[in-house]
Amino acid sequence: MNGTTIKKGDVIELSYTGRVDDDIFDTTDEDLAKKEGIYKENLDYGPITIMLGAGHIIKGLEEELIDKEVGYEGEVEIPPEKGFGDYSEELKMLIPINKIKENAAPGMQVMVDGRIGTIDRVVGRRALVDFNLPLAGKVLKYNYKIVRKIDDPKEQIKALIKVYINKDVDGVEISEDGIASVYIGYELSTDRQWMVFKKNIADELLDHLDVKEVRYIERYQKSEKSDSDKDNDIEDDKQE
Repeated sequence: MNGTTIKKGDVIELSYTGRVDDDIFDTTDEDLAKKEGIYKENLDYGPITIMLGAGHIIKGLEEELIDKEVGYEGEVEIPPEKGFGDYSEELKMLIPINKIKENAAPGMQVMVDGRIGTIDRVVGRRALVDFNLPLAGKVLKYNYKIVRKIDDPKEQIKALIKVYINKDVDGVEISEDGIASVYIGYELSTDRQWMVFKKNIADELLDHLDVKEVRYIERYQKSEKSDSDKDNDIEDDKQE
């Protein structure tokens, strides 16, 4: 440990493994995920970046991290009310099959009226759908390590954007008067996730970082064609 204590508003890198009883449900350790049969190819493994106080992780784990030092390794048990909430029987509802799928089966995740649920069982032409979170009502255990604290404002902004969309921006500049300019390439500017979350990202940066304005700057560059490419274009035009 390096003696640096973390507090609300700090941006940190965190590694962790979460368990219910003896079963691992989440981990940042790629080898462990493969060993336990929970590996997902679309995920980037390794320490995650979070801002304390921004709700990036469950409340119980966030509270555990406050006032710990960088490099600290610990274990914590988290009750349902500070994890994924208490389990509610009222969130189990009978839904007509025609609002779900004809091949509805127990264990299948479905979306109904904008809410995600899990089919508990099928009764005739209706399905009993459980809208509780999968880990609702569970006592959670986390082993964790505070890997490092990110102090550079530009790196903080890049890291927090990646929390939401898991993609890199072209660059970040911060002026002396607190204006953060975030440079966006063409590919990211047309990304659906970016379009959905860019307002949330700006709000979070303004609320928690020492900036007074966030500007997104889209950059489009003229492509350079070789002489042979230009000649080919001319020939194509003649043929048309």
